[in-house]
Amino acid sequence: MQDTNVTVILFAAGLMIAVLFVVLFVLGRVLGKSQKEIRQRLDTFKNRFGDARTPGTQTASIRVNQQQTGFGAQLASMMPRRDQLQIRLSKAGMDVELARYGVVCGMLGATVVTLLLLAGFPPLMSVALGIVGGVGLPHFYVGRRISKRVERFTKQFPEAIDLMVRGLKSGLPVNECIANVGQELSAPTGDEFRKITDGMRLGKQLEEVLWETADRLDTPDFKFFVISLVVQRETGGNLGETLGNLSNILRQRQAMKLKIRAMSSEAKASAWIVGVLPFIMLGLIMLLNYDYGIILFTHPKAIVAGIGGLIWMGIGMLVMAKMIKFEV
Repeated sequence: MQDTNVTVILFAAGLMIAVLFVVLFVLGRVLGKSQKEIRQRLDTFKNRFGDARTPGTQTASIRVNQQQTGFGAQLASMMPRRDQLQIRLSKAGMDVELARYGVVCGMLGATVVTLLLLAGFPPLMSVALGIVGGVGLPHFYVGRRISKRVERFTKQFPEAIDLMVRGLKSGLPVNECIANVGQELSAPTGDEFRKITDGMRLGKQLEEVLWETADRLDTPDFKFFVISLVVQRETGGNLGETLGNLSNILRQRQAMKLKIRAMSSEAKASAWIVGVLPFIMLGLIMLLNYDYGIILFTHPKAIVAGIGGLIWMGIGMLVMAKMIKFEV
């Protein structure tokens, strides 16, 4: 009888998790429609003016496809979508091999499982939380690195365009202006422009290197810059004036983003309070009365109730996050 109850509970927990993923997927598709429309417009311009980068896209990444050996290589081979993972690491500015990344994920997951087992958690839950910790925490850390790096790049980018405008007005070619930006500005903008310069020195065309950088950064600001350069090279015109106008537009977009962030700060604080308060209360209960609090992790009905509560909390926090996120 007890085995039947455990089987039913596990089936219910798996069903709840499946429902959560379906709901999150639907909400992401519905609430993220505006962002996809912006990307589609940028891709339309890219397909129209980005034909010069086609030869470069046929070259596979040597680092991803190179033969590696050892335990780290075996962990890396089990990772899904390795190419996308390597792109994420590169976008975060982390020069880390997939084998080393796999070792870190495996050690972190094993540490979480060991600590939970020593704390008295059930083995099945410990393994599940260990997988979440070993995969989710590194993914979250890389995502935070990407967001911070892109934010710094976005703040520095208008200054880089102004530096290029001054160089163009003084009579320098575009290649020299890009090289000057790489020398004058700090990371991450300086690093990206130095990569563009290095790519041109290796024999690649300017448009090809620019589109590769745009794909790696995946920011609308840099894609606008690439489109401006490509259109000007095909149709002619005053590139300095075009980039100057683009710099003013990007600064206005940054000012609008800061205004939206200030107006939505109250909603963000409410979301953090609602999301963190249950875990704080659980921690206090575990400190004050451990035998009473541990029932939530040991009793089958309490486990199902806890999983259900986490699912609905996740849905609510996702809806609140989407409601206060605006595309400028």
